[in-house]
Amino acid sequence: MKFKLVFFDCDGVLNRDESWIRLHRAVGIPEELDTRWFNEYFSGKISNVRWIMNIESYYLQRGLTRSLFEKTLSEFEIDLEAYSLIDYLKERKIKTAVISSGIDFYVKPIAQELGLNFWRANYTFDFDGEGKFKRIDYRGDEEKVKIADIREICQRLKIKPTQTIFVGNSFNDREAFKLTKHGVLYKTEDDDLRKIAWKTIKNLSEIKDLLGD
Repeated sequence: MKFKLVFFDCDGVLNRDESWIRLHRAVGIPEELDTRWFNEYFSGKISNVRWIMNIESYYLQRGLTRSLFEKTLSEFEIDLEAYSLIDYLKERKIKTAVISSGIDFYVKPIAQELGLNFWRANYTFDFDGEGKFKRIDYRGDEEKVKIADIREICQRLKIKPTQTIFVGNSFNDREAFKLTKHGVLYKTEDDDLRKIAWKTIKNLSEIKDLLGD
């Protein structure tokens, strides 16, 4: 099969850092509390809505400002292999997109730096006129939003999701793996994800060998 597009998750795939963790530390969320909230969300004990409400409440209590937010997320470390891979995909006339459950302020410049064709993010931070944090706006449940983004981009390009590859490393990539039927699991040992992944890789450059003629 000749693939038309490669989707990438952002944190831990295209870039080496975890933007949410960096922001949580900057605001002062204790690591153990952060881990507990994440595990409760991951296990289904709390909803996506409750998880975000917990984070939002802490940010409000600690007085997050726009300046701290932008300072914390203005820098990123892109995986060096991503540059050469994206250049290779461009040579092959294969479109590229980042589909992230991350923050638009962080995801957009990464997409621009790599020259990706499309980028999508789930979260936007809202500040008042004085730069004080107000709330986190989000489009919906992370897995459902990723599916909607894949369908929307495929429809725009007039291709099927099964003509694409999705490179991910997180539990919220599960439905994307199922939809495309070509989920590529990157540097992750999660057994549940391995069961539904089409391929597993340890280096982004390995994607070149999966593209077909």
